Amino acid sequence: MRPLKKLTALIVSAALAVSLSACGSTSNAAANSSAASGDTATLKIAMQYGLSYAPYAIMQAKGLIEKNYDGELNVEWSTLNSGSAINEAFASGKLDVGAMGLGPAITGITSGVGYKIYDNISSMPNKLYTNKDNINSLSDITGSDQIAIVNVGSFQHILLALACDKELGDAHALDNNLVAMAHPDGMSSLMSGSVALHLTSAPYTFQEDDDENLHEIYNFNTVWPEGNSFIVGLASTKLNEEQPDLYNAVVKATEEAMDFIKENPDEAAEILAEVNDKDVDTIKDWLGRDGVNFSARTGGVVEFASFMEKNDFLTNEASKDYSAYVFDNVQGD
Repeated sequence: MRPLKKLTALIVSAALAVSLSACGSTSNAAANSSAASGDTATLKIAMQYGLSYAPYAIMQAKGLIEKNYDGELNVEWSTLNSGSAINEAFASGKLDVGAMGLGPAITGITSGVGYKIYDNISSMPNKLYTNKDNINSLSDITGSDQIAIVNVGSFQHILLALACDKELGDAHALDNNLVAMAHPDGMSSLMSGSVALHLTSAPYTFQEDDDENLHEIYNFNTVWPEGNSFIVGLASTKLNEEQPDLYNAVVKATEEAMDFIKENPDEAAEILAEVNDKDVDTIKDWLGRDGVNFSARTGGVVEFASFMEKNDFLTNEASKDYSAYVFDNVQGD
């Protein structure tokens, strides 16, 4: 077993251990809270930082889940810093809905965390930048060149593995170069020269695009076409099965938020500017950049899962059946 597979297995095992210890005391949050209060349901949602999660920010600001639910509802929002943190929260019964990169989501689904994809959320540019003039391709990266990514097993890690498999003949060729950093820390480290490369997503890609001291070295569209899934929305199976009205309200609210971004760009930019601590013009510029897309339709789920299994990113078998990853309302592949 590769070291990477062992590390991934440890991460998943830890999340499942939390889940087992919580059984009997903190099962599904929405079901327990609703039963305790009688009339008022509680829904616990987690998102992450960045423009990729814009529909969640819109849902929260506009109260769209409450709008689409026929009953009293208390929605509790939190922001976590990684897909692994969200997986642990789901596994322990502390979350009903969340969003994360496709890779960690597939890891959670195949490991039995207890959720499926209820909607795609976004596809975004993910790019690899360097501050070194002599690095212009993956083959130019040496053993001493550190690559900042958000986490081992993250979407960006698996995206890099896809590229390494195609260009270098080994999906894990650059694993020893990886160093885990939050997206903004990775960007700061790249700009200061502390690391040689940074693989990141929007809006950090836009800021690195605009830095004349950096340049992009690989077009990931060659291995993961524009429009394929990046961030996916997840709902617990318990929410889907036991509270279908609340589940449907989440689906409707998510898709309404995507429509709102497209149909009301000025108001959406104002909301997102506050959330991202940026000025409105900057957000409007980012929303208009190539590759930024908010869509409920998934792309490449089974393909991504198959690659993860083949290259030891998963400890369990990846299904070839699309329905193993998504609820019945989801369309795509």
